Amino acid sequence: HSPRRPARAERPTGGGGRAAPGNAWAPRFCSVAVHTPVKMKGLGLACLLLALVPQVVLGTHDVYIVTMVGDPVVSYTGGVEGFPATAADLDEEMDVTSEAVTSYSLHLRRHHEKLLDSLFVAGTYEKLYSYHHLINGFAVHMSSLQADFLRKAPGVKYVERDTKIQKLTTHTPQFLGLTTAVWPTGGGFDRAGEDVVIGFVDSGIYPEHPSFSTHRTDPYGPVPRYKGKCEIDPVTQRSFCNGKIVGAQHFAKAAIAAGAFNPDVEFASPLDGDGHGSHIAAIAAGNNGIPVRMHGYEFGKASGMAPRARIAVYKVLYRLFGGYVSDVVAAIDQV
Repeated sequence: HSPRRPARAERPTGGGGRAAPGNAWAPRFCSVAVHTPVKMKGLGLACLLLALVPQVVLGTHDVYIVTMVGDPVVSYTGGVEGFPATAADLDEEMDVTSEAVTSYSLHLRRHHEKLLDSLFVAGTYEKLYSYHHLINGFAVHMSSLQADFLRKAPGVKYVERDTKIQKLTTHTPQFLGLTTAVWPTGGGFDRAGEDVVIGFVDSGIYPEHPSFSTHRTDPYGPVPRYKGKCEIDPVTQRSFCNGKIVGAQHFAKAAIAAGAFNPDVEFASPLDGDGHGSHIAAIAAGNNGIPVRMHGYEFGKASGMAPRARIAVYKVLYRLFGGYVSDVVAAIDQV
């Protein structure tokens, strides 16, 4: 693996296991509780406790995933004044850059921010992500008391505490029911996967590996119908994309907020920290005819199942702790 030192990730402001600011939160919380036309059990006691011992009541913060009433972009068929439908038929391709999609996405994001701002004082919570393409919701770092309050707010469907996940590897060709007989139908070993982009939600990628090199392959042209984002390596100041790799992003806001991300160990970039993501990407889309050598022994040559396919990396898994669901959802919600 690369000997480069991990780039430090900035710690978000607010939360992080600390008690939220004191009495500044109580007036907003109690005012909303009194005027919201929803029955909220125990609010009287909560307001009294906030006035007396706010640090004890607010306590430490956790990351929560909130799902809202209302359709996301992929299933919105209209109904909100000023915003035309964005859902596409199964046989149609959605244009994610269209005015309809971008304006409705912004509408949902603003609605999420407006809801949080109407309930809580700034500095007592931190919104990490807004989800709007595949689900309508957001991830927020807040206290359990705030989470209970948010569950009862109008327009909120679910509020669930974030959970950790671990990576899992299976025998992909067998799992998919594929054999080598598929290759001739897909263009052969030298063309299988042409103009296809495969997204990998995993532990990142090591772009210098021969499986992802473009030095000894036919030139790649523009990618049809894909508009990925490419992060810059904070150490080398070079893009992670090279023509074969057409998208490279990392997602760690939830991990950082939860205090699990160690910037002295983990890479705050799409760079693969343990090889899992690179291994999976090479199996699916690695270049054909790559020599396999280990400890001085030759093991023949390797190839991905679709060696001409492009690779889009969405890093959500890390060496020490795995990952968090809210970071994974943020990656999948990308378009």
